Amino acid sequence: MQLMLEFSSSSHLWVLEVFTALWCFVMGSVIGSFLNVVIYRMPLGLNISKPKSRCPVCETPIQTRDNLPILGWLLLRGKCRTCQTPISVRYPIVEALTGLFFLLLYIVLVHSGGQFLPYRPPNRFGGSYQILEGRTWDLIALDVYYSYLFIVLLASAYIQYDGQSIPRRLLIWCFIIGLGAGAFIPELHPVPALISTQSEVSSTAVLLNELYYYGTLHIGVEIETIKTLVWGLLYGVIVGVLFCWPVLFKPQSASPFPPRTSWLLILVGVYLGWQQVVALGFLAAFSLLCFELSSRGNRQFLLRLPASAFIVSILMLQLLFGKYLTILPLHMSNLSYLLVTGFQIVAIPVLTGMSQSIYLKRIPQTKTQDQISIDESRSITF
Repeated sequence: MQLMLEFSSSSHLWVLEVFTALWCFVMGSVIGSFLNVVIYRMPLGLNISKPKSRCPVCETPIQTRDNLPILGWLLLRGKCRTCQTPISVRYPIVEALTGLFFLLLYIVLVHSGGQFLPYRPPNRFGGSYQILEGRTWDLIALDVYYSYLFIVLLASAYIQYDGQSIPRRLLIWCFIIGLGAGAFIPELHPVPALISTQSEVSSTAVLLNELYYYGTLHIGVEIETIKTLVWGLLYGVIVGVLFCWPVLFKPQSASPFPPRTSWLLILVGVYLGWQQVVALGFLAAFSLLCFELSSRGNRQFLLRLPASAFIVSILMLQLLFGKYLTILPLHMSNLSYLLVTGFQIVAIPVLTGMSQSIYLKRIPQTKTQDQISIDESRSITF
């Protein structure tokens, strides 16, 4: 009898875990579908809620069954039901990418009990057990906080890829929400601005910290949280300037750094803190240089990715595996930590300067930045 009860309990937990994972993916794909609306309409100054999505060729409104994320495009075989106008494959890609990110972030952040967060010790338990026990409210809030940052930067990268300028209101709202929520909910910044170089923490301190901190949300303004936000904002500005310096003071028609790219790094600094924005800026600059080196001699338009695409890619890795991508002074001396951090900061402008030089040799300066492709402009718009 006891064995049957244990089996029933474990099966219920398994069903809960599967349902929660599916819910995260579906919710992410729905948000990705709305993100397609933002990417297309907001740079043009259009209302993102009205009118209803329709085919630009035959003006037929898209039916609800055809507007399902991912499935709608597959069922229509990538064409308008009425006039057979091609629908760009980029729409289901955005939906699937957003859904996959929501699912992975839930697994590595909430389900694991914070196993991959930098600095913060993980929960003692993981999986559905800790969720049912109410020990993950802080991680759930962090999940929402990080997800919002990701979808804003993802939309910004796609807007720049289309040759459009990132709308100010998209960036300003993200900035205000990041500062506002971050200032009043300390758990949204698990990595403080100043970290001791002690490599060991007493078991008593860990236990007291867990009893006070894990699973709860403390609403209120704390000095340490304000310091973390100020340092993150300051270093976000510094990294943004160093990352975009090739065109910041001398705009050029051909560049992988479109206007307002530096804003994306400022947002990362506000949401993640100064340690992680430094690591992200360095890794994004390094990956951009590797891409440019591998693309020399190739003039295809598809390879003309903006630098924001690499910022978003590294941000995704940072949010999922920040524990392994962020260098913290836990097991090294102050001097060693300063040297490593200084090297990353100095390397950022060097790497982006080299990327800009290679880009100008690969792409003729007489050509302007990419515009929305013919296929996309003729596809169903949202």
